[in-house]
Amino acid sequence: MVVVLDVAGAGASDVVAGTSPLAELLSCLHVLSEPEHHPESRTWLARVGERLPAGLAQELRYYSPLWARYRCRLFYPLRGPLGLDLHAEAEALLGLGEETFVPLAANAIRGAVFPGAGLLATSGTERREFVKACERRSFSRGELANALVEDPEAFRAGLVETVGRCAEAFFDEEWRRVGPRLSDIAARVREQLRTEPADAVLASVSPTAAATRDPAPRVSYDKLQSARGKVRDRGCFLVPTMHGWPHLILKLDAGLPLVVHFIADDWEQRPSVSQSLVRDRLSALSEPARLELCRHLLSEPITTSELAVRMGIGEPQVSRHLRRLREVGLVTSQREGRMVYHRLHAELLLNLGADVLTTVMR
Repeated sequence: MVVVLDVAGAGASDVVAGTSPLAELLSCLHVLSEPEHHPESRTWLARVGERLPAGLAQELRYYSPLWARYRCRLFYPLRGPLGLDLHAEAEALLGLGEETFVPLAANAIRGAVFPGAGLLATSGTERREFVKACERRSFSRGELANALVEDPEAFRAGLVETVGRCAEAFFDEEWRRVGPRLSDIAARVREQLRTEPADAVLASVSPTAAATRDPAPRVSYDKLQSARGKVRDRGCFLVPTMHGWPHLILKLDAGLPLVVHFIADDWEQRPSVSQSLVRDRLSALSEPARLELCRHLLSEPITTSELAVRMGIGEPQVSRHLRRLREVGLVTSQREGRMVYHRLHAELLLNLGADVLTTVMR
């Protein structure tokens, strides 16, 4: 499955790169709410956890559906300009019309865009169905859903107050640390936009993206969902994150600018593997004979004939299994004189579990 951004007809002003402290806070809150999914942030989690007041920690658990897998669109820039401070972004939330605020919060609480979100302010039936649907997912989602429909303004005020408490407790200091780096990344992308086509720049921010120009310019992102957005119609914000790994977040909510919340810093050192390759590797290893081959290939390079003897099967069968393992990169073969030796790519096999988890989380 892919998310496609249609870049046909998009002008130079349609794609804008910049920072958003509120979006970065969202990434931080996601890591805090799902620490087991982010072992790379263990040191940061320990440092922040020590400083988090008990009352604030309880508030963050209460609002946690807003920064679970489906990230709340309210935390991403709703309009330009980018590069505002956290206070200004929070103030913008307070000034947002209820007809926009309630559906965006409701979609996040439910964990999906649903048709009745825009009717919650006027339809008692829609409100009841919304709360029931959220309760079916979890008690915490049901509780938050009920609070939203009972008093949207109190819900909004409480959320903005929590944002302010996060700033005091840990995020102001964190933004002083990561903000300059994110500003540098955004400036680099803006320079790219001045010299390169928009589709090339949109593809460059993720190793899982691909730009194509036939039949029209578009960029496809490898995601566990399918969606499509047109850049020319709504514009697109490119927002870097330091705490977002391994998640590339794409927001295509109707009536709002598209958002690509992309991973800054060191994703080049931790490259993502495509869904199709992860599936192919798992499929290759699902055959018992191939898994047995891997056991023999782990300790030393071995020839096809030696593998056939060890496994008690014919050389043609061994060759077919080796070919399949080579196709997915798990085995390499090298000729030395008249002999061809096969070796297991142990590092790829070791990383397979992390690749699976990253693909599921992407």
